[in-house]
Order: sequence, then C-alpha cells, then structure tokens
Amino acid sequence: MEITSDYSLTRLFVTKEVHIIVDGKDFILKVKTLKDFYEDRDWNAAFHIWTSPVSKLNTSLGFKDKTLTDSYDLLNLILFDLGQYGEFRKIYSLFNQVLVDILPQIQIEAPNIIINGISMTREIWDYILYILKLTSGEKVEKPLSFSSEEARRFYLAQKEAQDKINAIKSQKQVDGDNLMKILLSITYSFPSFTVDYLFNQTMAQIQWLQKYAAGAVSYEVNAKAFAAGNVKKGKKLDFFIK
Repeated sequence: MEITSDYSLTRLFVTKEVHIIVDGKDFILKVKTLKDFYEDRDWNAAFHIWTSPVSKLNTSLGFKDKTLTDSYDLLNLILFDLGQYGEFRKIYSLFNQVLVDILPQIQIEAPNIIINGISMTREIWDYILYILKLTSGEKVEKPLSFSSEEARRFYLAQKEAQDKINAIKSQKQVDGDNLMKILLSITYSFPSFTVDYLFNQTMAQIQWLQKYAAGAVSYEVNAKAFAAGNVKKGKKLDFFIK
C-alpha cells in the first residue's frame, strides 16, 4: 500500500485541507489551527487520546480483558464494540464527532470505516495522525511499514519509551504568554500579518514564520551596521531568505 499526500507549508497558507492519496485514490483531511486548539475542547480531547502513549490508554481506560497496541485498536474498539455501553458512550460520541469534522468524507458503518471509498487500515490511520502531528508543530517521522505484527509491536514499544524521554528533555509545550511573544515577533517582522490571522494558521506555519522573523531582525541589524560602515572589510550581507 502506497500512502502519500499533498501536504506542504505553502499549501497550508491557501487551504487547511490536505489530500491523502492511497494507491491512487484520495480523501480530504481537515487540519486544525491554533484557534481550534484554544476553542475546540472536543478536538483537544480526541487528539490528546489518539496521541497518548498506549500504556497510558490501557491504564486510564481501565481495560482488563482487552489490551491496546496503538490508537487504531482503540478507535475500532470504541466505535464497534465498547461504544454501545453506557460508560463508553461519551468517548464514542466524541470520536464520531471529531472524525466527521476532520474527515468530511467518512462513513462509519460496522465493521468498517470508509473514507471516500477507501477502507481505513492501521497504516492509513497512522498516516492521518502523522499529518495532524506535523501541522500541530511536532517533529515526527513518516510512518513505517512492517513485515510482521511482532516487528510492529517491538518498534512501538521502543518508540513509546523514546517519546517519553524526548518529552522530558524538550519540555516543548508552549503556554499562552510565550505563544503571544512568538506571534508578536512575527507581526513585528512582517507587519501585514495580524495576530488574528496568525491564530487561524497551524502551529507548523507559525514555527516556520518564527524562524524567518528571527532572520529578518538579524538582517535588519546587520543592514544598519553595513550602512554605518561598522563591518569588517570584505564581509558580505546575506539576505535572510535563502
């Protein structure tokens, strides 16, 4: 199975729809903006569950007879099995609502999830999460394919352990005040962008703009130094967009 997409930062400035292509057929994935992460509690809850370590899911959901290996197992378990029971009705409704929101062509009919004529598989679900994580600003690797279930489980166990270590090291969560500082630095360097506009972009776009905003400030400082003659002889002023 070959899975690709038309995801790019340039495209995100035009539309928040990403086309995921599976063996020549495609479907639409609607990605979320900064504003959605602040305002849409259902989206935040679902995304948090889908991207949580599987060991945490097994513990927090209190599964005894069923052990999850990843969020794809959870998706199917809730939609086609446990969702009919009272204690899981809330999470069942949550999953249904958010899936329809981000995958407008989806049809959920037991025992299958169909998106624009394409049957959902573990590999497709992993790719969907990959794009959602990318647009939310995470640095993630493209999903791998495995020759056996044992190989996949071994990889997931190692990855979960490494993800915990990376999370502790990076402390990459951005609080509201720090985010506003980032947005202000972008509007300072690029005055045509407003804070309202930036909140309607994805975190991946904000990180990209932040990098060039810092480059613009550095270039401006160096340009003034060049104009004043306060530079070493033979030094060249490089434009910050390369």
